[in-house]
Amino acid sequence: MDTDADDHLIESNSYDPICFRLVLEVTSSNYRADLRTKVRAYAQAEVPLYVIVDREHDRLHVLTDPDGAEYAAHRVHSPGESVVLPASPGAGVVLDVEEVLGAGRPQEGSGQS
Repeated sequence: MDTDADDHLIESNSYDPICFRLVLEVTSSNYRADLRTKVRAYAQAEVPLYVIVDREHDRLHVLTDPDGAEYAAHRVHSPGESVVLPASPGAGVVLDVEEVLGAGRPQEGSGQS
């Protein structure tokens, strides 16, 4: 989040998406919204980097370069790959796809789906 985030506070921990450099989403039963509706919303808000942990299909989506209602680049990664994220979040970040997918899976006995 940009350092001037307080200028983008809408209400009670809700911020205008324009102040975010990175959104990381872990899908749940509404994964279609994460892969469609939210993509449009974040692209329109010009969030430069949207990462989706797709638990339904065991994939990691990395979307960059917002252009209107879509992202110009959408790369899909599988377990066993490492992903170097663009510099837009302000730090060099390398993701191990298997580790990220594993962290996004519900823990046994948690009651999550």
